[in-house]
Order: sequence, then structure tokens, then C-alpha cells
Amino acid sequence: MTPKTISFRTDSETHRELEVLAQLRDVTASDAIRLAIHEAYVREQYRQAAAELAEWRNDPAYHQELAEAQADMDDLRAW
Repeated sequence: MTPKTISFRTDSETHRELEVLAQLRDVTASDAIRLAIHEAYVREQYRQAAAELAEWRNDPAYHQELAEAQADMDDLRAW
């Protein structure tokens, strides 16, 4: 895949933060931006997974299915 060049305007605070972040990580500004985007993406994946887990925890049908599976496992242990 050919890298796509993206330009954006920073305000003075964002520019300073980008420079500090790049320096702290010993990377270029472009690398710092790529890392920040990747980290935000990963955080979003975890946020979505946590939200899905919360839905399951609050779903009576999920708890019923879980109880049935546990009962099946208990039956298998009896053998």
C-alpha cells in the first residue's frame, strides 16, 4: 500500500505537544502521529469490547444460557 500524505494544521499547543511526544519517544513527528492514532484505535477496540461485555452482563438471556451451559458441565462431571 502506498502511504497517503495527510496534512493538518496544528495550533501552538498541539504543535508543542507533538514535538514533546516525538522527543520523549525518540521518533519523528510523523511516527508520533502514527503511534497516537494506533493507540487511540486500540483504546477504541477495548472500549467497544467492554461495552459489549457490559451488555452481556445485563442480558438475562445470556445469564440463562450461561446457567444452562454450567448445568451441562456439571452433568458431564458426574460421569
